[in-house]
Amino acid sequence: MAFKDVIRNRMKSFLQEPDKTTERMPGDMRRSGGALQHITKPYFESLKHAVRRPVRYYEYAFLDKNLAEATATLNIYSDNIVSGAIAGEASYQVRVNENTPHIEKIQKVVEEMEKRTSIKDGIWDIARDTISLGDDWEELVLGEKDKKVGIWKIKPLPPSEMFADVDERGVWNNPQVPYIQKETAFSKEKIDFEWWRCVHFKVGRGIYGVDRSIFSNASRRIGRQLMWIDDSVVLARLSRAYQRFAFMVDTTGLSLDEKFEMADKFLERIRRTDIADRTSGRISPIDTSWLTDEDIVMPVEKDSPQDVKVLSGDINLGKIDDILYLQTKFFMALNMPKQYASKEEGVRAKATITQLDVQFARQVRRKQGSLKPGLRHAYSVEFWLKDIDPSAFKWDIVFPPLSTMDEMLKWEMEKVKAEIAEIYTTKIGALNSRWVFVELLGFTKEQIKNYSLVPPNEIGSDPINISPETRAMIRNSPYLRYALDSIKDLAAWKIKTQKDLEGTKPVGVDREESLGDHWEARE
Repeated sequence: MAFKDVIRNRMKSFLQEPDKTTERMPGDMRRSGGALQHITKPYFESLKHAVRRPVRYYEYAFLDKNLAEATATLNIYSDNIVSGAIAGEASYQVRVNENTPHIEKIQKVVEEMEKRTSIKDGIWDIARDTISLGDDWEELVLGEKDKKVGIWKIKPLPPSEMFADVDERGVWNNPQVPYIQKETAFSKEKIDFEWWRCVHFKVGRGIYGVDRSIFSNASRRIGRQLMWIDDSVVLARLSRAYQRFAFMVDTTGLSLDEKFEMADKFLERIRRTDIADRTSGRISPIDTSWLTDEDIVMPVEKDSPQDVKVLSGDINLGKIDDILYLQTKFFMALNMPKQYASKEEGVRAKATITQLDVQFARQVRRKQGSLKPGLRHAYSVEFWLKDIDPSAFKWDIVFPPLSTMDEMLKWEMEKVKAEIAEIYTTKIGALNSRWVFVELLGFTKEQIKNYSLVPPNEIGSDPINISPETRAMIRNSPYLRYALDSIKDLAAWKIKTQKDLEGTKPVGVDREESLGDHWEARE
């Protein structure tokens, strides 16, 4: 039996065949004349956009391959998305409710699937391609061993060849076959992908994620400018940085042509070097391979000094303020702190944790969320193949939180307390973290205690009694509002992360274990 029939038979008890569409044709589509031409304009625009999409992929990949700042940004984003920390080894987890029936069977299915496909080892590359291009397609290749059907491997597909089969309204022409791989210069075959066979990782809510790529904003233009100016600096150092010599040769009484001939002979003579042949003992002159623009010979007249002058190179080559300016703009467009890409010692010290790090954490969480639907799709197909209905029990994909979350929360809290004390009164400087969480951010005492939002030495202390007028002034201060919002986000992330883990059990294998046993003859 073909794998297509197997997957259809296994899933028909869980899924119903969806209709092509339930959307009504817009009324303007039934009109004729100029109105019809106006309505069809978005369709042709979408066709042009589909043609431009492969070009956008090429532009994004060009930045990645040729700009070190772009490469470092993608690597750091991917590290934080997958592992929760720079150079971390942890990965996402499939977590299932502890009270789920037959949880041992579910755990075995997940473990075997992760070992066969090495999906946890490949999720870093998937995350990197998704955020850099906006789209990443993976094919689920089925295999069979011992009469057991499962996902054999997860195979990447070229994004520039993949297209969504939709009409002018963005509605699937055939929901059972949503994606197609169009013909290329090497193959004239058009391949249809059933809905279960193709996993589309994308950023954003559109049909494609190319418009939500990390390089889809101004960073693409700034990146090109950064490469241009970087090349110009190299060229300037090759042509303007050298120290040259100007030889003043006396050519008194010679004609104009004879002066230049004398200058050429002089230059040829000083370039010539005599070497001795070991076999014959003869001394032979050879010309040294100097560049023609290294030295200068100038004919001079009578009473002019015959001398050698040193011509210094460009003294402004060390000024790279324009490069630093473009670097700052590039990282600003990517919402990544510039010090993250720096390798200098001490730049990742605690003192560098600022509001910009909080913004970077927000971006990482959003991109983690864009990977979840694709991963759920892959695991759901494996569940269906093992006669397990993935909608019959509660499960989720959980990525590790950023390891600096607690550290950022601590320093943001200290910053807010110091600013409140500085703005209003030094006496308020004695206020504790619990007061900020309860009075300004609205957290309950149970949340503060259960999720360790405040240091242990401040748990038992009561909030300081401050007048309602002063409390309102603090809460409504524009100067502190942004900092308070950051604390709210960090604390909420910590609460949500720990709450998601409560009552659930991780299933599957660790990242290093996913590289273990594989099915034979994978290729």
